[in-house]
Amino acid sequence: MKAVPGGQAEDRGLSGPEVLQPRCVWRLRELMAVRRSWYTTTKLVPELHRYGFDFDRSTVYRLVSAEQPPKIPLELVVALCKILDCRFEDLVAEEARPASSNTLGWWGV
Repeated sequence: MKAVPGGQAEDRGLSGPEVLQPRCVWRLRELMAVRRSWYTTTKLVPELHRYGFDFDRSTVYRLVSAEQPPKIPLELVVALCKILDCRFEDLVAEEARPASSNTLGWWGV
């Protein structure tokens, strides 16, 4: 199953599971600023090291600056949640999709 790049799946002629696959937003940079007042990645490097992740600054920068959630180990997600005192749902949010014209309302009409 392939992820659908930005845009409307219906416009690309896609149907089935590809249309239903959720799009997520990676909110690490926002949470660093809001929860810890960290506006650079410098302070995140030693915190990750405390949890056993020995990343260099460029790797942490790529992790923070990603727009979509990167493919990372679950243990790293747990460590980030502990460092930022947040939940998984805070770190990875589902992207809102505009309702298409052929979508039925909750009442089924």
